[in-house]
Amino acid sequence: MITHRFSREFAAFLWPARDGRGPESGSAWCGTSDTAHGVMIKFRIVHKYVSLTCAALWILQALTGVLLVFHWELDDLLLSRSARALSVEKLGNSIDAMIAGGQFGTPTALYWSAGQAGRFDVIVEQGDKADVLRVDGEGSVLRRRPWNHDFVHIGPFQIITYLHQTLFAHDIGKWLLGASGLLLLSNIILGLKLAWPRRRSWVAALLPRVSKVLAATAFAWHRAVGLWLGIVAFLTLGAGVLMAFEVPLAAWFDDARPDPPATIAAAEFLRPSAMGTAEAITTALTRYPSAALTGIDLPSIDRPWFRVELRQRTELRRASGRTSVYVSSRSGRILREYDAEKAPLKTRIWDSLYAIHTGEAGGWAGRIGAALVGVWLLSMIALGLTLWSARRRNVQA
Repeated sequence: MITHRFSREFAAFLWPARDGRGPESGSAWCGTSDTAHGVMIKFRIVHKYVSLTCAALWILQALTGVLLVFHWELDDLLLSRSARALSVEKLGNSIDAMIAGGQFGTPTALYWSAGQAGRFDVIVEQGDKADVLRVDGEGSVLRRRPWNHDFVHIGPFQIITYLHQTLFAHDIGKWLLGASGLLLLSNIILGLKLAWPRRRSWVAALLPRVSKVLAATAFAWHRAVGLWLGIVAFLTLGAGVLMAFEVPLAAWFDDARPDPPATIAAAEFLRPSAMGTAEAITTALTRYPSAALTGIDLPSIDRPWFRVELRQRTELRRASGRTSVYVSSRSGRILREYDAEKAPLKTRIWDSLYAIHTGEAGGWAGRIGAALVGVWLLSMIALGLTLWSARRRNVQA
């Protein structure tokens, strides 16, 4: 049986009063004038049709986002071999042997797998194609997969990553997702505006009663669930939207970390013995002894240096550090370094976006929270579609 109070509240949402003395004048969405009434009507229309237009893309983003929160750990679980602790000397020697032998192609970079400790991904190039080798902490190859070709075999989590970040459309896909994200953020603001209760109505709004009328129940729970996590979702999803516009935002936020000038690096004296990968890593770790290795870009003809990527304990990002040490491949000297703890404020803000979006900034609890935001978005879409469908059936009846 529907209570009189609940019926009045639902009626107020569908048909807001013009004079402020309608069915539920205590609700935030009830107009106190013709102007306020018209504005709220327009808000609801925009909220509804933006949601219907973008629902499919938002569902895809939410589903892939939830799966990606712990995808590093899940991907490592697919490998049956146990992980080996990092041995800088053995790992570096293994990379150098790959460079000399060319068995897998030309190694260009190495990154921590972000799953188990002591596992890394080595990018190897053969012409215009690249593969990724999963290796353990001593450099033994555990798996080989395509990186930028043969997308059917790149692995399930890499497929999900490309869908979530680019829709397999590169920069065009990023811009499309960014535009969709802006619409989502605006829709969250509109939804919160419509759902925001008056001071003494919070309990009823957050803990709605169950009704036998589907439309009334869907409305009440759509409003309640939106209020539960709306603000948190706005911040979490907003960080992801900003990253979608990496071009051109990164050019301004991240301009404090340019590479060393190639002319200066090429002018370094050439020492008698070759500079190895292990020595470059050791040089960087000696500079930051409490940091962890998260990656290294290997030298090339026009970039004669190792760029060693480290993560310090105070950094928010978990999978990749933002502290960099450039070690000359000619002389072994440090050409340039960037301490993430001393970076300009705008650079630290840019670095934090990924950690906020994925929940890494809050550790395990934050990552679980990021997954809950994805579930929240799916729930909001499901409840909104249920409300829309029920109201259409009521109108047609």
